[in-house]
Amino acid sequence: MLLKSLLAKTRHYHPSYHGGLSNHCPMTLIALERLGATPQRVESFAQAYVKKLDPAPLPGEAIDAENWRERLGEEGAYPDYLGFFRREVGRLNARATLRAYLPELAPGLGAAAFHPIIRTAFGVIADDAEEIAVGLAYWASRYLALPERADMPTELPFSSSDDPLQILKKTRTWPGLEFEPDADALIDREMLRAADPTLFPLLAAAFEIDDLTLDRLRQAAALLFLGANDFNSLHAVTGLHAARILSDFASDRRAFAREVWRALLSLYLSLDRPEIPMPAHAAELTAEELPDWNAILPAAVASDDEHVIKLVFSCLAESRAGGGRLYRYLAARKVGLPGGAEVGDEMVSDASLQAADHLPAATS
Repeated sequence: MLLKSLLAKTRHYHPSYHGGLSNHCPMTLIALERLGATPQRVESFAQAYVKKLDPAPLPGEAIDAENWRERLGEEGAYPDYLGFFRREVGRLNARATLRAYLPELAPGLGAAAFHPIIRTAFGVIADDAEEIAVGLAYWASRYLALPERADMPTELPFSSSDDPLQILKKTRTWPGLEFEPDADALIDREMLRAADPTLFPLLAAAFEIDDLTLDRLRQAAALLFLGANDFNSLHAVTGLHAARILSDFASDRRAFAREVWRALLSLYLSLDRPEIPMPAHAAELTAEELPDWNAILPAAVASDDEHVIKLVFSCLAESRAGGGRLYRYLAARKVGLPGGAEVGDEMVSDASLQAADHLPAATS
């Protein structure tokens, strides 16, 4: 009940603040609760975080089922999208609303560096219809339309593959893709700027989509973060975790996976195509003895960095969804283990030492 109450209070604040930064508070509270944080720890994090946020606007009424597509990507339309999706959730229920609108929102899922789909997916995790409505409204208002081409050639300039790592590797030597990142720019603005209107659709089309695509993309995202180990690439892991959850609501899972791929590709290009370790290298790293989750989770709970907390939660969930030891390695690295600082017991409940109340058991 505490989490539900705190989530309701966080909805008094806008999902973004300070010119486009994402409000991570609700997702972090959900992650903390699932990682076993004490109620006191969850509440104290919320109280500290909301001090920097902007107030939420009143829901509007200017968007309806007839015109809702017309203002996609218009940040100022957030209040009207909020009113619209709240009404749709009330009319259909939250999960039916997801199924109804996911196909047309999916092409813009890279919006705000995946944060809208993360908020929507965390609403599913918490079984909170209001969070889902906020996530969908945030998604629609920050919709990121990546380039498409009507004049696609009949033959691509390079061979296709069902392995995203092979396509990403090719981009490192392909001319015309050089990109100089702007450290002061919002991540999704960089993603759009790096997606060359001529070349990006060709690269995206070279990837062959099948029923295992989303699993391959999850691995590619984890390997990207393994190699780049930076703030932007972290969002590939948390974003693909969210995509896996939302894929359950996709009427066409291959079409949804295609949009996930396009968003991941644009993120990769915006990083100026860093080298990605191959799975064999990841296997070498994780073959060594790794810290146990029972050491990693308390370290995450003690952190005041929302990205650390959410990353560790996503790694735990992805590991238990078949991702294996690589995610445990990434989580341990993020919290500074082995050799990390000791954690105060007062922040962690006994649940964190089990980490199994809300997620399926895993041995990896």
